Amino acid sequence: MAKLNFSNVGVFLVDGDAGARQGVRHILFNEGCRDIRLGDDCKEVVTVLGQNDPDLIIGELRLPDGNFAAVTEKIRQGKIGHNPFVPIILVVVEDEDPKAVKAALDKGVDDVVSKPVSAAGLMSRINRLVEKRRPFVVTEDYMGPKRVQDEGAKVIDAPNHFSRRLKGEKIGFLDKEMDVAAAEEDVKGCRLQFIGDEIKSLISGIAPRLEKGEFDKDLRNSLARIVAEAMRAQDQLENTRYEHVARLCSTLSGVAGQLRDTGDDRLDQRRALLLRPLAQAIQLGFAGGIASEEAANLIVEKIGAGVLNA
Repeated sequence: MAKLNFSNVGVFLVDGDAGARQGVRHILFNEGCRDIRLGDDCKEVVTVLGQNDPDLIIGELRLPDGNFAAVTEKIRQGKIGHNPFVPIILVVVEDEDPKAVKAALDKGVDDVVSKPVSAAGLMSRINRLVEKRRPFVVTEDYMGPKRVQDEGAKVIDAPNHFSRRLKGEKIGFLDKEMDVAAAEEDVKGCRLQFIGDEIKSLISGIAPRLEKGEFDKDLRNSLARIVAEAMRAQDQLENTRYEHVARLCSTLSGVAGQLRDTGDDRLDQRRALLLRPLAQAIQLGFAGGIASEEAANLIVEKIGAGVLNA
């Protein structure tokens, strides 16, 4: 492969062992990297990433004040730093517990290298990040490089500025910020789709009974869960490209709430008939099939008119 250009790459290296830290720094320096920030504990990771946006993070698993895997999880969750998609290489001692390594990979680490870190070992991991970085996936409780257990999970196009800069591409601060923001929107979209799937599943389980006029405590509890999920979706829709779907969620929350609060002998079956089309419309909205608030309002009106006027 072509020679990598480290002159425009920023690396943050954190290790409690000063000798090991300097050894990795020396390898990077010999490759042409000059923007290398050093740290020795978890607290410093939080400080440095709050003020800087490195293209690569290299961290020792066991730091003096904590576990770097836990820090990685917070980076992936967007709780630390400015880029949850930043490549992360974990450094471990040669006889590290395999379970601890797997746990770190499950938190979102890209790759692992053992001490003592050699130039060949580090560069093989860097080359892998450049050419064959694992795709990023989103589940209900995880966002990061694809793991063994993530078969079938939703894949997003995560930005890899580290790779692009190593290949000589010049990327400005605003370009990088926009790439990260766009990818974060994709993550939000995936998470909202999970809520939409849950709403559809709940409604599929109770709609046939409600449409027949049945009503009991279990149905009331399920309707309460639908209200809660619809309201949760509404809250998460704010300031996203799916904001217009909030109208559908609001309508579903209102309909399910009204059904929940009715008595056995006062069930409005016409309102029960609104549940399934509203759930389908919400899923369609998250899939991009409803592009504006006007379109969402029109769907609500058509669903309501079609059912309530039947």
